[in-house]
Amino acid sequence: MRLNILENKRKNFCLLLVLIFWSLNSTSHAVTDSPGFKIFIWPYQTDVLTDYDVYRDLGLSGFQIDRGAGQHQRIRLSIEKDFPYYAGHVADKGYLYLKNNHKDRITGKNSLLERPFSLGDPKVIKQIKAHILKNISDLKNGNVIAYALDDEISLGTFVNPSDVDVSSVSLEWFRKWLKEEYITIEALNRQWDTDFKSFSGVFPQGFEQVRKNLSNKRFSGWNLSPWMDFRQFMDFQFSTVLSELVEYANTIDPVTPVGFVGGQAPSAWGGYDYGRLTRAVQWMEAYDIHGTNEILRSFWRDPKRLKMRTFFSSNNVKIDSWFLWYNLLHGVQAVIAWPEGWFETIDGKRQPSDHIQSLKKIFKTVQGEISNSIVNRNSLFSADPIGIYYSHPSVQAGWAMDALVHGKTWPKRLSSIDNENQSSGVLRKVWCKTLEDLGFQYDFINYLDVKESKINLNQQFKLIILPKTICLSQKEADVFRQFVENGGVLVADYVCGIFDGHGRWRKTGLLDDMFGIQRKDTAGYLNGKGITEINAERYKAPFNERFSYYNGAFEYKRMVIFERGTKKRDNQMRKNNNGPDVVIKNNYKKGSTYYLNLSPIKYWGSQNRFSGFGENWRMMISTILESAGLKPRVSVLAADGSKMMESLFWQNGETIYLGIIKNPSDNFEQINGEPTKITLSFNKEVLLKNLRSKREFQRKKVFEDIFSPWEGNLYEVNFQDANN
Repeated sequence: MRLNILENKRKNFCLLLVLIFWSLNSTSHAVTDSPGFKIFIWPYQTDVLTDYDVYRDLGLSGFQIDRGAGQHQRIRLSIEKDFPYYAGHVADKGYLYLKNNHKDRITGKNSLLERPFSLGDPKVIKQIKAHILKNISDLKNGNVIAYALDDEISLGTFVNPSDVDVSSVSLEWFRKWLKEEYITIEALNRQWDTDFKSFSGVFPQGFEQVRKNLSNKRFSGWNLSPWMDFRQFMDFQFSTVLSELVEYANTIDPVTPVGFVGGQAPSAWGGYDYGRLTRAVQWMEAYDIHGTNEILRSFWRDPKRLKMRTFFSSNNVKIDSWFLWYNLLHGVQAVIAWPEGWFETIDGKRQPSDHIQSLKKIFKTVQGEISNSIVNRNSLFSADPIGIYYSHPSVQAGWAMDALVHGKTWPKRLSSIDNENQSSGVLRKVWCKTLEDLGFQYDFINYLDVKESKINLNQQFKLIILPKTICLSQKEADVFRQFVENGGVLVADYVCGIFDGHGRWRKTGLLDDMFGIQRKDTAGYLNGKGITEINAERYKAPFNERFSYYNGAFEYKRMVIFERGTKKRDNQMRKNNNGPDVVIKNNYKKGSTYYLNLSPIKYWGSQNRFSGFGENWRMMISTILESAGLKPRVSVLAADGSKMMESLFWQNGETIYLGIIKNPSDNFEQINGEPTKITLSFNKEVLLKNLRSKREFQRKKVFEDIFSPWEGNLYEVNFQDANN
């Protein structure tokens, strides 16, 4: 069975990864081994063979080689000049990224579709491996630091809706997967509300089929299982095939990591389940959409793996500088520069354009000694004991909630629209910004680790947040219950656990008793007329005008109450006597829970984030954090009153580093400000050294320093007592 073979390969591959990363620690191939931030340049409108001297003068770190076979001249240059490269499209283009008419065949359709070049077809995998062999066989002889299988890979196109793959080979694999999931056909029929005679006759449902049976006002009777199971299998297929390709590439070159570039947002579509993808590949360049890079940072914490970002110059020196500093301080090891308009030929001489020449000093600064503290294989991110749960089934169910406003036109909800209007994605960013604004950092929790008992939550966290975690399996619920029983604090915002892990509605949420709540689904949600938060039909309207079902909804301290029929179980200590209950605290065994029944999603808009709405929200969450015994390690205030100050801690052995950076959401105006004084207030006396200015401060709790909004400050912090 192909399923069992690939699953065994995946398990063996996990062991291989350990060996690979051990070997990476003793080789020059990996960026994580070479301290310091790097800038690589993409070969667009430029070529290393003609522009190498210009690259070096600008302070760029390396370049990209496309595909690789026959690229001997560029490979030799990389060795002779000690100028490394990463390789793109080693799996060629057209298999993992569909092109031209292949892409058109699966875009904008509302039916189940066959994927061109089905990833369930062994013949297709053989063709891809032939490209990998041909390219890596040449590339491995040079100064290569990473292989990218392809760019913007997807089951379909980006994360556009595309109900693939019902080719015969993929369906055969799906049915075997279902049999391992459900064991008996009777169990599957009970879950799906179907009457299949055997697994060999099972056929999935596309979103159009399930959509017709979904109420757009409440969840009673929802059953997404025949669609969500298929989507979860396709995510599984995608990641399993990637694992197989990575493992194969490792047999050709065992010391260079393999991954992909152009990573998309977590989505119901395209194969973008980050719980699975992060287990499948060894490095990634992901667009920072819906918290992808903080998810990667969390899931790839140990062993630390290579993360890149793409750098598009804005033609604004300050914003470009901020982008590079922001990613450096967040632990991105390298950026890939998209050099459109970067170079020009004047009097036969190649030279940078004026706006790129003005970045020369910044390029050299962020790649200099200052970056070695963070971009170092031994430096690990130091989060507070706060977890944010990543539940991919909830992403899928949340997408279905969002899509209802489109009716039959849901296939036109392209990724360009979804990136700005996916409610679960924007909410994920809101929780990140909220914690960062309060002076805290966090780690995301992989739902697969919880389901597979691979993580001890109480050992790592004091408080866990469940953002719109609409889907919960019994196993996940049991783990969270144990977390609270052992003294943890669990926070849910709304609609928590009302679907099972396959997307079927439950009358009673799995954790309702622990949250101390009772629900009445017939009372509806929001204003009672719909369940979609961000209405993507209004994607061209300003952010605050996309909330169609907020008008007439119950509110608490300017925040919309999501569930109209949710009450505290004992009907006491209500925060809102005129409607549903909110901010429901419940003590449970040694721990406690908070059920907010509020949507903070508008916090993403700067005009809300720094208004009374934002102040109310931050005060509420701050109180909950304090109840868990959590206090920020440092508070940072700017003398000019500007907001958005983020603090990030890194640790290398006994040495602790603190980075300070501006932290906008959708408004970059304050990046263009002027240098200002900042006050850093620690909760205990520390020794502080500014690694940029080399200024050393005497031991105390409160410090003043200078900060430029378009740059970052980096400090070495000694928390040890003076007597130690």
